Amino acid sequence: MRTIALFLTLLAISMAPAGADKAAPAAKTHKVFDIVRGGDKIGTDTVDIEHQNDTTTVKIKTDLSVKVMYIVAYRYEHSCNETWKNGQLIAFKSRTNDNGTKHSIDVTAAPDKLSMDADGKHSDLPRTVAPASLWGKDAIHQFDTFDPDTGKRLSIEVTDLGNETLTIQGVTHEAHHYKMVDTLTGDFAREIWFDGDVLVRIKVVGSDNSVIISDLR
Repeated sequence: MRTIALFLTLLAISMAPAGADKAAPAAKTHKVFDIVRGGDKIGTDTVDIEHQNDTTTVKIKTDLSVKVMYIVAYRYEHSCNETWKNGQLIAFKSRTNDNGTKHSIDVTAAPDKLSMDADGKHSDLPRTVAPASLWGKDAIHQFDTFDPDTGKRLSIEVTDLGNETLTIQGVTHEAHHYKMVDTLTGDFAREIWFDGDVLVRIKVVGSDNSVIISDLR
């Protein structure tokens, strides 16, 4: 059931223009996504973004649990901090508890590479690699990525499924629909919908064939 936990989402925001005498005030965004499985709400994603001049910071928290006969059968907790400068990842940190299996990922940037420590194992990555955290529409153009939970390298293929009209919590969205999957293993498969640059829905089929939807509140 691990695949139900892969909901890391974000609203892309515009850069505020810098003032002549001082730095522009930070633009802050707070978004909440409800995660639903089989008609039952099982958790939430919360996403906080602060965008100032050439730097974007992102904080994501996911908390979900699946109950069977009123007993928690699966629990997932994830927190993630990202820092971007001029469109380049300069720092990443995530902590995950996947039903008792814990992961710790730390990434820092050097001029010519990214250095990753994933569950105590060190590796160097190309400077262009990014986390597959779906924090904006640029995610559909980022093919060389890593899993935000485990640090595992991914090679993402994206299929454009065209335009659709969605109604989410009473709000109509003229959305563009995409499907993405890791070509190396077939994992990390999900469908995503953007209304303009705003992520409004993610769909994942769990390992038990249940359908999990994450919708913008």
